[in-house]
Amino acid sequence: MNHSKKKKKIREVKWKKMNEKKEGILMKTKMIGAKKLEQETRTVRWFYHSIPFILLFLFWGILARVIPKPLILPPFSAVAVNAFSPVFAYHLGSTLAFSLLGLLLTSSVGLPLGMLMHRFKKAEWIINPFFWFLLFAFGFVTTKIAPILIVLFRPSPLAVLLHSVLVPILVVALISGYGERLNAVRVGFLLCWSFRIGGEGMLRITGIGYQLSMCYHLHDIEMMYAIMLVMGFTGLFVDRVLKYVGNVVIGKEEIQEKEVK
Repeated sequence: MNHSKKKKKIREVKWKKMNEKKEGILMKTKMIGAKKLEQETRTVRWFYHSIPFILLFLFWGILARVIPKPLILPPFSAVAVNAFSPVFAYHLGSTLAFSLLGLLLTSSVGLPLGMLMHRFKKAEWIINPFFWFLLFAFGFVTTKIAPILIVLFRPSPLAVLLHSVLVPILVVALISGYGERLNAVRVGFLLCWSFRIGGEGMLRITGIGYQLSMCYHLHDIEMMYAIMLVMGFTGLFVDRVLKYVGNVVIGKEEIQEKEVK
C-alpha cells in the first residue's frame, strides 16, 4: 500500500511539473504573440500616420507645377533643402529650450491648481470662473500683451518668457481641473511653443520666430515655408515624446493605485 501511495505521489508531482511546463510555454507564446502584435500595430499605426503627410507633399508638388509662382507656392524640393539649413540650428535650439522652460513653469503652476480644482469642489467654484474670465480677457488682448511687457521689461528673454507662459498657465489649470493632466501638458506645450514664436517675432528676440518675421519682411517665401516645416515637425516630435512619457507615468500610477487597493 505504501509503495502504491508513493507511486501516486510521484505521478502527481510529475503531472504538476508537466502542467507547469505547459503553462510556461503557453505564457511565453502569448508574450511573443503580444510583442509581435504590438510591433505590427505600431507599424500599421506609423503607416496611417504617414498618409496625410505623403498626400500633402504630393499635392504640394503637383500644385507648385500647375501654378508656377514661387512667390506664392515654391517647389517642395527647394523648401526641403532650406529646411535642413544649419542656420536654423541655433535659433531652433533657442526657441525649443525656452518653450520647454515655459512648459516647466506652466506645468509647475497650472497642474497643482488644476488638481486642486479637480479634488475640491469649493476650490473649483472659486478658481474656475476667475480663470475663464482671465482667459477671455487675455484672449481678447493677446496682441496687446507684448507691448505692455516691452514697457515693463524692455525687449528681453524675460519678456518673451512671460509672454509664453501667462495664458498657458490658465489653460493647463483649466484642462487638468477636469482630470486630463496629460492633455493639459500637451496643450500647454503647444501654447508655450506658439506664444514663444509669436513673442520672438514681435519683440525681435533670437529664435525661430524672429527668423520667420525677418523672412516675411524680406519676402523670402522659400525660407518662410522651410521654417514652418521645421516648426511643425519639431512640435510634433516633442508632442509624441510628451505623450509617450505621460502614458508611462500614468500607467505606473495606475499600477500603484491597484497595489494600494
